[in-house]
Amino acid sequence: MDLRQIEYIIAIEQEESISKAAEKLFITQSALNQQLLKLEKELGMPLFERKKRQMIPTVAGRIYLATAHQMIDMKEETYKIIHDIADETVGEIALAYTPERGSMMFSDLYPVFHKRYPGITFRIHEARIKKMEQLLLQKEITLACVAYATGKQNPDLEYRDFGAEYLVLALPASHPLAHLAGEESWKTLPDLDLSLLSQDYFVLPTRDTLSRELADRTFLYNNIRPKILFETGNNRTMLNMTKNQQCPVFLPQSYAQPNPDIVFFSVSPHEIWHRGVAYLKGTYLSKPEKYFIELVTNYEAEYQGQTKY
Repeated sequence: MDLRQIEYIIAIEQEESISKAAEKLFITQSALNQQLLKLEKELGMPLFERKKRQMIPTVAGRIYLATAHQMIDMKEETYKIIHDIADETVGEIALAYTPERGSMMFSDLYPVFHKRYPGITFRIHEARIKKMEQLLLQKEITLACVAYATGKQNPDLEYRDFGAEYLVLALPASHPLAHLAGEESWKTLPDLDLSLLSQDYFVLPTRDTLSRELADRTFLYNNIRPKILFETGNNRTMLNMTKNQQCPVFLPQSYAQPNPDIVFFSVSPHEIWHRGVAYLKGTYLSKPEKYFIELVTNYEAEYQGQTKY
């Protein structure tokens, strides 16, 4: 089995399209199609079924791909081990993180990492949590900076946990209930009965996010059907809506910082999620990858605020 040919077939499987796979591989669609036809001729049977421009592996294709993935994994692990033995400082880390907090973290950590490993490059994917898990399972990335609810870890992944973070309620300082927050609410996070906000309008996270899942569970626990102004995938947008005295929002606890325009509360049932770095179980981590995880661990330890629980 030719490794380059194997990589071509895996790309077709991942992209489910000849054209998209060719674009990913930086070759022409015609050249990739010829490689596939050549391999199928050698094997005497098709590896993919063409359905409405979608490439679906046949039974033979699935068998071929299972071995193909094993060979690519063996190649990559072998190279990592050899580089570690030789103490070489060249290579690539395929990393995923969220567009907002993750990008800020990476920008802060990269100069420190680059100083030790100037020859290591990064292949970055910015994505939401579910997409990151998919990229890990498809082996398109090695590491992902993720968040996950308690007991909701993917059984195929290994997690380096950084600790828990609470979902908090941010309320405009001009709101009639803001006085209940007291002093330094960003630190004390006093409890608030959410039913008192049953007539308020909220800006909520989009439905594809973990924070929305936790917010929905909080509303359900308090028997509230929220009135929604709009949904956004950007925590900064929600924070600014509250800062501009528009509405209450739910945010990760790390966003609870001193601000004269906002007060913060805890709300039952005190939903939490965990932050960590995830990778496929059984993955060999190179020295640079382990060092990056160490940097992220230290960064998160400094970044997380005080908790009241």
